[in-house]
Amino acid sequence: MDANSIIASLSDKFPDEIYDTDIESNIRIVAKVKPENVVDVCRYLKDELSFGHLCCEFAADYPDRNGIEVIYVIGSYDHPVILTMKALLPRDKPEIESVVPVYWNANWYERETYDLFGVKYLNHPNLKPFIIPAEMIGEWPLRKDYKGFPNRTANNLV
Repeated sequence: MDANSIIASLSDKFPDEIYDTDIESNIRIVAKVKPENVVDVCRYLKDELSFGHLCCEFAADYPDRNGIEVIYVIGSYDHPVILTMKALLPRDKPEIESVVPVYWNANWYERETYDLFGVKYLNHPNLKPFIIPAEMIGEWPLRKDYKGFPNRTANNLV
């Protein structure tokens, strides 16, 4: 499959759920998805379009748009195309369904994103702190309005 046929397949299968698609190159495509459809789209990508590898999952904070975007980078072992899929969540209640049932390795990515951005992954099998110490839980240190950054005390140097 090539970039055009992948975008066409996604758009045909999810006409109201996938939007703002872009073919950046022959091997890079981007698609935005409504948050409530992330698991269904991932399952379709894996089962029907051979996107079997979740390369990474992370977030970006957009306080000016009052949103946090969850970003999935998904690859295939069968064709040389990488899909970047994005879902925009409200900043005051960033919740999205976990994709762990589709991609097992999302477990750690989602725990990390929860720690650092406060994105709550619904039905995650073990959504507990992964990186930050217990006293920082709920501070969301990678949000752009985090008051503790930069803190140059000896306790926080890495």
